[in-house]
Amino acid sequence: MGARTPWWYRIPTKPLGIVITCVVAIAIIVSTPDIATGGIVAAVLAGGCAGLLTQFIQGVAQARHDARSR
Repeated sequence: MGARTPWWYRIPTKPLGIVITCVVAIAIIVSTPDIATGGIVAAVLAGGCAGLLTQFIQGVAQARHDARSR
């Protein structure tokens, strides 16, 4: 019987990246008391970077898991 895939392997990467993007952007916006439009744009960009980084790390982990499973 083959090894089961871990829980993080079965999570779709795009929705996870979108959720991380929103959470980081909202956290930055809420934690800043007097935020201007530029700050909101920067928060959304920081959230986007966090989301892309999350997708990249999960892809690397999936590739490593696939290589070890062979």
